Amino acid sequence: MTATVFIISLLVVLATGIPIFIAMMLPSSFYLVKELSMQGYLIAQSYAGGLNKYTLLCVPFFTLAASIMGRGQIGPRLLKFAKNLVGHMYGGFALATIVTCVIIGAISGASVAGILIIGALVYKEMLDNGYDKRFSAGLITSTSAVGMLIPPSICFLIFAMNTNTSVTKLFLSGVGSGLTWGVVFAIYSYIHARVKKIPRTPRPTIKEILKSTKEAGWSLGLPLIIIGGMYSGKFSPTEAAAVSAGYALLVEMFVYKDLGVKDFMEMLADCSKTTATVYILLAAGQVLAYTMTLAKIPQLMSGLLGTTSPIAVLLVINLLFLIAGMFMGAGSAIVIIIPMVFSLAMNAGIDPIHLGNVVTTNLAIGMSTPPFGQNLFVTCKALKMDFAEVVRSTMPFILLSLLVLALVTFIPAISTYLPNLVK
Repeated sequence: MTATVFIISLLVVLATGIPIFIAMMLPSSFYLVKELSMQGYLIAQSYAGGLNKYTLLCVPFFTLAASIMGRGQIGPRLLKFAKNLVGHMYGGFALATIVTCVIIGAISGASVAGILIIGALVYKEMLDNGYDKRFSAGLITSTSAVGMLIPPSICFLIFAMNTNTSVTKLFLSGVGSGLTWGVVFAIYSYIHARVKKIPRTPRPTIKEILKSTKEAGWSLGLPLIIIGGMYSGKFSPTEAAAVSAGYALLVEMFVYKDLGVKDFMEMLADCSKTTATVYILLAAGQVLAYTMTLAKIPQLMSGLLGTTSPIAVLLVINLLFLIAGMFMGAGSAIVIIIPMVFSLAMNAGIDPIHLGNVVTTNLAIGMSTPPFGQNLFVTCKALKMDFAEVVRSTMPFILLSLLVLALVTFIPAISTYLPNLVK
């Protein structure tokens, strides 16, 4: 089985619609046994070895923290705080949505978290304050994807596991790209409000600002713990994940008193399912990456491209991940494509931290892109809208997202400035 036949067989198996991890394991196992005469137990060892990494403990802890926040009052309190902060400006409700999604992203690391936690609430308020349905739905759907960039990001974790890149530096790099995403969307929202003459809300009093800040104070502690702890060197990413989950549980159960023991047990069950899904995918990805290395897939990709120009390599990687993001989940796209292109990128002199940001930005765009963008389906359910209507509403924001991608791709400092400050 040549490298070309291996890639074709992988694509064919993926196209059958069977679970992704099985689709990755079948051609890999066949190649290792047929071509290299490898014993089956060695393949099983490689599969299990893919999970033998301390940093992977981040996944259940960050997932649990996001689940706790989604069940409690942290999200609505953050939205109220953001409205008092920027709601009186032109496009204030849109700006408040962006600010809240950035903060939620700094807690959850998930693309759909913003839609699930504040989507229905902010959608109604935007309609009541002069925004049309299409702009409101498109903003909520697309802005929520910033959760994949702002640390902690499960997408960055998966990239780190497949490339042996520093998780801490990837997280810090996401601050730059996440804020770039938020600023671009905020500028568009401001211009939209001025052009459409959407009325501004009254400026809140100092008393109202202080009150909302006090109510959201415990909630704002979560991103400060995660980012501040890692940046200062007090926490490793795994320790920050554990502290954030414990902090979120403490706040919701004993400060806000919105969750009980029964709720916590249900969240543990949901967290276990999500974590198992990620772990199975990562384990299969380790076997796939090992097989691709032995089959000399990276060398084949280099030969096909015929150049080591950083710009050309980045454009090819952007194209691959944009297309992949339309049809599969972010984790699946990383574990399938990264083994093929990582060596190519390193030979072209691309910083792995920069590459991780480019890849994750592409996949964040894919979350709101038809036909299978996950955010689209979540918005349909949360806002009770037709799929076609949601797709139409996201089109202007997809163009904005491509602008963000261009900035992240061609201005490496957006990704590397903060990580380079950390020794």
